Amino acid sequence: MLLQLNNNREAVNALRLNGYGDAGFEVKKSDVRFYNRETGMTQQFEGKEVYYRNDTGEPIAIHGKRYKPLQYTTIIDKSRDMIERCNLDATGVTEQIQVSPNSGMCLVNYTLPAKEYETPDGDTGCVTVMALSSFNGVWSFILSLGFRQSACLNSQIFIKNPASIYKSRHNGSLDVDKATNLLGKTADVIEDEIELCHKWHAQEVSNAEVIKTIEDTVGIVNDGKNKDFIYILDKFVHHYSPTMGKNKWALYNALTDWSTHAPSRSKNKITLLQRRSDKVQETLETNFMVAQAA
Repeated sequence: MLLQLNNNREAVNALRLNGYGDAGFEVKKSDVRFYNRETGMTQQFEGKEVYYRNDTGEPIAIHGKRYKPLQYTTIIDKSRDMIERCNLDATGVTEQIQVSPNSGMCLVNYTLPAKEYETPDGDTGCVTVMALSSFNGVWSFILSLGFRQSACLNSQIFIKNPASIYKSRHNGSLDVDKATNLLGKTADVIEDEIELCHKWHAQEVSNAEVIKTIEDTVGIVNDGKNKDFIYILDKFVHHYSPTMGKNKWALYNALTDWSTHAPSRSKNKITLLQRRSDKVQETLETNFMVAQAA
């Protein structure tokens, strides 16, 4: 039975009482001025604005005047409101707020553990929500649904439902209220994705398909030293195939294992996770969904 509007208020209010964590600051903008050594005069950088933290005065980025960022507190407020109105039970919802060291990027993850769904291999998982944005221009604004499996904690990627993700550059087309309508039919979206997973479980893959899918994700291996390729192949051959079968579902899990857990020297873990997830989604849409349509 679906929940009625706003019956998640108590659970979401518990999040609101915790404040905004590292994202609890305001970013303001101002004209950009610079000192011209040749003329000895201060000049204005026409058409540009500098964004800075109001509490510390720390500059974050310089953009043209058409740039349309979102306050991190606004993103969090809108995400909480959306979860409060969604048609899933938000009891026990958790919130993780991460801000990059220079305050230029923010990632917020929500997990809704009350409702569990069964995957083809007998594991269970729950709905996740991700919201991210930036003041430094590295990220667009993204709000998306996801699915986290209990046993492996992989961040699953939705493929079949374009309604499961809203993405917009920081310009006049950005509409955060449109994005927050994303969860209007959350339960229907989840059920549809689970059905697709069961179909993948029944579809065997050849060695050639496995190699091509991994290469499309991380690049072609010419010297045998591609650590990402080796990581995914090893997970598929020695972990997921033995327990799930040599099928698309096992290959899918090997890919999401890499995007979620594979080691890296990158210091910006937030950007790395998003870049990997985007690459896996692109590969799945090309290699899995085209074949599914055929």
